[in-house]
Amino acid sequence: MLTTKNRNNDILSLLLTGARLIDIPTLEQGYAASARLSTPLHKVLVMLGHVSQYKMDRALEAETMVNQNELSTDLAIKALRIAATQQLTFQQALASLGDEHKKTGNLPSASNEITDLLLEAGIINIEQIGRALNTSLETGMQMGRVLVFQREVPSIVMKAALTCALLVQEEKLGKFAAISAIRAVRNTLWSVEQVLYQYNLYKEEPDQGPKLHELFSMAGFVSESDMMECMEIHILRGRQVGQIFIEQGFINHETLDNAMLLLSMISGNSIKAFHAAEALKNAHAKQVVIYQALGELDPPAMPLQDALTFAQMLIAGELVDRETMDELIGGQELTARQLAKKVLAANLVDDKSCTTALRCWSLNKEGFIANRPCVEILKHCITYDANLDEQLSARGHFVPNRMQWIWR
Repeated sequence: MLTTKNRNNDILSLLLTGARLIDIPTLEQGYAASARLSTPLHKVLVMLGHVSQYKMDRALEAETMVNQNELSTDLAIKALRIAATQQLTFQQALASLGDEHKKTGNLPSASNEITDLLLEAGIINIEQIGRALNTSLETGMQMGRVLVFQREVPSIVMKAALTCALLVQEEKLGKFAAISAIRAVRNTLWSVEQVLYQYNLYKEEPDQGPKLHELFSMAGFVSESDMMECMEIHILRGRQVGQIFIEQGFINHETLDNAMLLLSMISGNSIKAFHAAEALKNAHAKQVVIYQALGELDPPAMPLQDALTFAQMLIAGELVDRETMDELIGGQELTARQLAKKVLAANLVDDKSCTTALRCWSLNKEGFIANRPCVEILKHCITYDANLDEQLSARGHFVPNRMQWIWR
């Protein structure tokens, strides 16, 4: 946590992680190497190749302004994000921050919908909230991000609290169920979506398509920690998600307009979610209009390819051969869950493999991953007993967890 003794390093750490120049594990490596070599943190991170000198110079300039009380940490992070993505000097990025980037700088409160859930779930206590509030007031950072950065709350538990707080706001989940879910995430280290599904607390409906913030994540505009920061602002301030992403320096107005158009195309069954994410990413990277980005997709979006049935997924993933599958089905029309029970009863697959197959099938059915890569990921998970979430991330599929837990 921030103290007088380590304030300088902590401000730099907040800037580097908040601007996505490094992640927390890399920062920890830097601290260890800094202590071992008796060398300043910023020099070690450059020496090890974790941050370029070009980007570090901008971070150090931002740190100086924060330490001299010329700039809040929050605004410094936004400017650093813009400087890194648009290859600007820090002063140029700072000058580009219009009034809209400063609108989320509201004073934090010790008691809010998120901290109340964490407190009642026994995750944090009043003293921890107080420390986080002081740091939040000092730096301008959101309370949730501070609690994770200071290691008061694990990232997976904070994500659970944010998800549950939003569901409570939307009147889809009761407060007692939300508290129970957060506790279960802490105890099991499952994702909150898995907890909600397997504890029968809440189930997502199929055929929804991605939400706006999920599309930004799928297209690579935000990391998980960035996403949590934006959703915290959305929950506590009631601001529109798209505007928050602009204010935080992650996207511009053109990207927001493109995303809204793509969401309407998904709802009209013109494209699938994975098409939209790729087109949104390419339109931004290549600076082309969204229709050109859609037209350049390879393979093309049109004609739309049918998703695999669960039986086809099991066969393509080499969990069950076609002849055995035909015998199991026997000409019946079975739901995915019914077929899964038959496959398990016949001892053709174990419970873990069957669950992984169902999760992959859900993502494919809902249009978040194309047929071929979905089958390849399933095969890899089964063959090497790999973790599905890790494989999805490693292959660049930043898909929403909630779409993996919707089978009926």
